[in-house]
Amino acid sequence: MATSARKENRWKRNVQAANDAESDRRREVEAARMVRGPRHTVAPPLPNHTQKDVRHWMRRNAQEFETATELAEAANAALRLPPDAMDDECHWVWEEALSALE
Repeated sequence: MATSARKENRWKRNVQAANDAESDRRREVEAARMVRGPRHTVAPPLPNHTQKDVRHWMRRNAQEFETATELAEAANAALRLPPDAMDDECHWVWEEALSALE
């Protein structure tokens, strides 16, 4: 009985592998015959705002915030700041936030 079940499982596995291989070949042939159009160009990323833009924004909006952290985070949400600005405590964004609150 066990031998018969093993043979049947082996037969099912082999039939499934053969079907999978045939399906893969058909898919490869179909993909080779597909008409491929030109790829769309990727738009370049928008440049970050300059330090001058950030300074002006912070000075205009400083009265709405109590701390430099809140002001810097709001500027980060409103403007395109450099990616590492919020992680680096020595970045010029923090200096601008402090000077805007004074």
